[in-house]
Amino acid sequence: MENTTNMPEDQLIVNTPKSSISVYIRVLIVFIVLAAAGTAFFFLRRPPITTPSKVVSKTNTWKTYTNAKFNFTIEYPSDLIVSEISGSNKNGASFSDAISIAAGKTLLNYVNQTLEEYTKIAGSETENRTSLASYKKVSTTNGIVGYKTTWMMQGRSMNGAPPSQGESESLPITYFEIPGTKTELIRVELLKKEYLETYEKMLKTVRIMAPLTPNPTIDETAVLKYVIKKYIASKRNKKEDSLIITVSKIEGNYAQGGISNDEGGGMWFASKEEGAWMPVWSGNGTIECSTFTLYPNFPTNMIPECYDSVKQDVVQR
Repeated sequence: MENTTNMPEDQLIVNTPKSSISVYIRVLIVFIVLAAAGTAFFFLRRPPITTPSKVVSKTNTWKTYTNAKFNFTIEYPSDLIVSEISGSNKNGASFSDAISIAAGKTLLNYVNQTLEEYTKIAGSETENRTSLASYKKVSTTNGIVGYKTTWMMQGRSMNGAPPSQGESESLPITYFEIPGTKTELIRVELLKKEYLETYEKMLKTVRIMAPLTPNPTIDETAVLKYVIKKYIASKRNKKEDSLIITVSKIEGNYAQGGISNDEGGGMWFASKEEGAWMPVWSGNGTIECSTFTLYPNFPTNMIPECYDSVKQDVVQR
């Protein structure tokens, strides 16, 4: 006979299978723990990322860099180290390898464009610069207008390392025009991001003067021969080819010389007025004193005496 014990229903133990939900929870917990451990390991082993701090000059003393070849200047804090660009060009300098200024030829067609138009495409002068990222008109304290630009750049290989992925924005380049030329520009470039504040201050100090062109050398003798020949040919109704003009002395704005042809010879004197040579007298004999009313400063060593029509005699000047 079986012994059976009757128990109240509320005391019966019901055996049920484990829920599948609890298994999922355990798996999830294990996954989270492993992921957290892996992340911690990655960050502990990875070298720290350093962000360059802003460099602010500690000096209130500024100096001036002058480029004599292209006739421009820029001021810079005296604690920056100036390095002239090497080579025969002598077209600029760098400052602590953080900021540079240089004049150089344009690689694109600038002749038919304004500076504003050209700087919007100038980035293509430089390798890996694909498109204009930012553009701003700037003015120096002397009123010189330039254009500051940044460009999107493709990643490229550095020291054998594979190129970085994607694009990044370049540091600024500011362009200034050189008066009198459409084949060269001045570029001021930021080379280290932490010097941005100093770069902005230096931009304000750029000065660009007109190119130093020497005064053209004028062959005064040739000019005098041309002027006197024209004058004598017209006055005496002679052919220019028949006249021989010589220049014996040029003294400041005064000159003298001789005339000759098949018929004989004579003298001439000339004075320069407002940059142009003008005949004063030509012929033979003694000049009348009244001639010098218009030329009171004509050198007496060229014409020491003249004929006084009142006294009807030759007098010393």
